[in-house]
Amino acid sequence: MLNLIYLTNKLNIAFHLKKSEITIYKFNSLCLNVLRILQELNIIESFLVNSNFESCKIFFNNIKSSNIEKKIINITKPNRYIYYSINDLINLRAIDLYNDYIISVNDQYHTIINIDKAIYLHKGGLLLLKIIKN
Repeated sequence: MLNLIYLTNKLNIAFHLKKSEITIYKFNSLCLNVLRILQELNIIESFLVNSNFESCKIFFNNIKSSNIEKKIINITKPNRYIYYSINDLINLRAIDLYNDYIISVNDQYHTIINIDKAIYLHKGGLLLLKIIKN
């Protein structure tokens, strides 16, 4: 969980400074799964892990021409886990249609998906991140 907080802090700084790429050195499989979801949501362009898994380079989508301000907020913290049922997720999506949420689903693999896919699969889980797009 601390690696995820480190990742979101680095991403928010990169969004604010409008960088084209950053390198992170603290990551785990949870961070890589979150990066995959961010890539699917077009928040980042791609990421590349070096061959000995010491660093991960993250590339951003043509951020200089984008006027959309992005910010990632950690919902779940190491000392406070927030679980949402499927009904809670449906209510959350009804209230907040524009922003995205990343969820760790309660299944045997602890799959990381966004809120729309969780609602489609009819699964609740641990609410990890909120992606604000202004």
